Amino acid sequence: MKTWTDLTSEAQRMGVLIEDKDFDGTQCGEYDPDTRTAYIDPTMSMGQRVCTLQHELIHARHFDDGLRLLSRDKEECLTRKETALALINPVDYMHAEDLYGGEPYAMAQELRITVSVLQDYRHWLHDNLAISS
Repeated sequence: MKTWTDLTSEAQRMGVLIEDKDFDGTQCGEYDPDTRTAYIDPTMSMGQRVCTLQHELIHARHFDDGLRLLSRDKEECLTRKETALALINPVDYMHAEDLYGGEPYAMAQELRITVSVLQDYRHWLHDNLAISS
């Protein structure tokens, strides 16, 4: 599991600033490519902040790679998938799934991620298992 320290170091290497910003509850963070700043809601738990910062750093990478040319929905879908893959170790996921019988909230707590990141990982698993079948 990546930590806040891991991600702030990654942001520094990428030249991305991290700033606190209060949001209205409709979002947890945002990336501003003009200022190369990831804004993160400081009222969230550390696990939520880690998931959000990972997500915003992936947006920054996409912007650097030219993926901003994708539709907003496609880029967001790709970012969510990449966030889940970056934060979830497959062995840890299998252990949590066995331990908690697949219950999402308990698994997310065990993995120190948000339920939405867990759900995104499950969607990726479903899509990839369907392809390989």
